[in-house]
Amino acid sequence: MQRSLKRLTLFLSAVLALAFTMLTVTPAGAAPSHSDGSRNRVIFVHGFAPTGKHDCAKYFSSARKHFKNKNWKGNLLTFGYYKGDKNCSYRYKNGTRNKSLNTVAKVFANYVADNYSSKNEKVDVVAHSMGGLIVRAALYHSSKGTPGFPKKLYIEDVVTLGTPHGGTKAGYACSGIFAQCKEMKPRSAFLKSLGTAMPKSNRRTGWTTDWTTVSSYNDGVVSEASGIAGIAKHEVQYKAGIGHNELKTVHTGRHKSRIKHPNWSAWSKRVSPVEQARLSVLLSSM
Repeated sequence: MQRSLKRLTLFLSAVLALAFTMLTVTPAGAAPSHSDGSRNRVIFVHGFAPTGKHDCAKYFSSARKHFKNKNWKGNLLTFGYYKGDKNCSYRYKNGTRNKSLNTVAKVFANYVADNYSSKNEKVDVVAHSMGGLIVRAALYHSSKGTPGFPKKLYIEDVVTLGTPHGGTKAGYACSGIFAQCKEMKPRSAFLKSLGTAMPKSNRRTGWTTDWTTVSSYNDGVVSEASGIAGIAKHEVQYKAGIGHNELKTVHTGRHKSRIKHPNWSAWSKRVSPVEQARLSVLLSSM
């Protein structure tokens, strides 16, 4: 009798220990949690290069310096997709202006997946101009299950600065020369394929991405309407004095702008576009 009780006691102890372990240990492959803060890695993605090359460090020097000065603790990385690019954290060595944006998006998606998502680590993204289309296509096709795109893509926040979500007439100037310009033309097959809203939820994993799109009335390359075309949770527009390149460089001062989440605010003096980008990846409610 005593031996039977002892066996029963040992069995119950083992069951309780197993149950406790299952409750306290994070399951292998579990997705990271969403959280605000400055510890996330931020990947900066540049725009189209008329010359076929960018210096990633120079392109985002103002923005990355501003993030650091504001005590950003996570790594501030850069993704380059032209073989002529330099000083990038990662560079697509076979990239040219004639590589389709879906091809570049696949490279970007697998870069993030292989280095971070596969390890259940999340990242934030700040993209300028055409770079925003690359990120949008990466998330869209990963969610859809397009062959060659990863299933898991843990991108928590995306900010696009002057991205031609609705296309740009500037694309007409070189559309007969480079494939990427053709794909940025309004109503292109590429743009139509992405739908009318930002890919905020991955239908295969349930992971959600918070989007902020930023445009300017003085952009000169991408219209104020195109820069926020496609439904995003947060939309920001600048009224005057902010050109296409200034969207990624102006980090000080107060500028006439408005923000939509979910309704448009009144025009007022608000933070610079680079500071807006920082706040948008820092706090999902911004």
